[in-house]
Amino acid sequence: MKVLIVEDEILIAEQLQRMLKDIAPQTEILDVLHSVKTARRWFMQNPEPDLLFMDIQLSDGISFDLFNYFDIKCPIIFATAYDEYAIKAFKVNGIDYLLKPIDEEDLIRALEKYKALKKNAQMPTELLQTLVNHPAQKGKLYKEKLIVQHRNASIPISISDIAAFYLDQVIYVVTHDGQKYIAEQNTLDEVEDILNPIEFFRTGRRQIINQQAIESYKGDAAGKLYLKLKTNHLPEVEISREKAPVFKRWIDR
Repeated sequence: MKVLIVEDEILIAEQLQRMLKDIAPQTEILDVLHSVKTARRWFMQNPEPDLLFMDIQLSDGISFDLFNYFDIKCPIIFATAYDEYAIKAFKVNGIDYLLKPIDEEDLIRALEKYKALKKNAQMPTELLQTLVNHPAQKGKLYKEKLIVQHRNASIPISISDIAAFYLDQVIYVVTHDGQKYIAEQNTLDEVEDILNPIEFFRTGRRQIINQQAIESYKGDAAGKLYLKLKTNHLPEVEISREKAPVFKRWIDR
């Protein structure tokens, strides 16, 4: 996911970058721009990002001025200290409107909404707008079945039956009852995109874990976490100190 940030408060921009890296480690920050002028120059010289984070009141004007010069079609998450622009924000591809200081849970929900909309980009505009306005429906958009490979055959299995995905040259799928298959996806990023983030958590570069597969977890003095899973196909799973707080909030929903 390629992200562009337009934000003139440096501390807020840095905080947003840290939060994005914790919540969505695959995020690539293309640039951080601090004014309408630099944003205009950037859009003249670069293709659109996958997702745009944009403050509204910048040091040299209102970010809505950009829409007078460019037909920006990518989804936009607005982050601002003012709530007076909410209606206008949703008229220019805004999919969410976060008030500063940005709450991590609000950011997670906004990213989940972006993923849901991205996966249904061909839906009619009316339905997409319904999804924007009613995020509770987004859980229905994630895949319920997955095609896996087993003994030279393709087999459909339910997502709910999957305990974990892990990368070891290829991506393996482990079910709650101990069966092991090979996923058709080539990367964990592809796998992550089809899963409901309320149910699955990416613990690092090599594993995605179903919450129902976690038997227990413990921490160490350095702030890392170690998960014990109900399946014996995976050893103890380590979560970094940086990602540990995100995991704790996820598991405690």
